[in-house]
Amino acid sequence: MDVDGLEFSLGGDPHKIHARIQAELSSDQILWLVKQSVLIDKTELLKCAVIEWLTRHPVDWFRGTRLEDAVRLALDEFIYRHKHEFLS
Repeated sequence: MDVDGLEFSLGGDPHKIHARIQAELSSDQILWLVKQSVLIDKTELLKCAVIEWLTRHPVDWFRGTRLEDAVRLALDEFIYRHKHEFLS
């Protein structure tokens, strides 16, 4: 996913989250992504979380939410909503 020239992955590597996005994630979010990456690419998880968040919060996005903020908010919501579907 590329929004305003910012990619989720670093150099197209699905195992490396772009530093600008990673800097906005909490340590708990990063640990969760690392744990899940045994089964699915971290960047794919981020994309799924953001797509789901955009579906639920389109008004917030169009009010000018920064991509980095949207990713953090989306991942929090995604982890909560899907906590029984992933490794704990």
